[in-house]
Amino acid sequence: MSNNQKAIIGSRIMQRRKEMHIKQSEIAEMLNVSENQISNIENGKSFPRLQNFLKLCEILDCNADYFLSGTIKKSVDQNIIDMVASLSLEEQKVIWKLIDCYIHRNDNNKI
Repeated sequence: MSNNQKAIIGSRIMQRRKEMHIKQSEIAEMLNVSENQISNIENGKSFPRLQNFLKLCEILDCNADYFLSGTIKKSVDQNIIDMVASLSLEEQKVIWKLIDCYIHRNDNNKI
């Protein structure tokens, strides 16, 4: 994931958090991470682990589509969420990489 993509996603996370009047410290506590980590995510310096990203979506009452593409869909197939949540951390990382590759499939002409 490029720094620009992280910055865009972080900005969307921050905007949504502010819309919901939630403090960084509250998000940090719910995710069991430092407030500095939340700041780094919102500033595009880092990206949360998949499990924390999914929990962040739940906390901010948004599905991943909004943070990744900028559009909010009203429903997400709960089966997909349940399947990903049931995977090991390593399996979740593979799924995340696949999703990221799919989303950015048109970024360049490489095969």
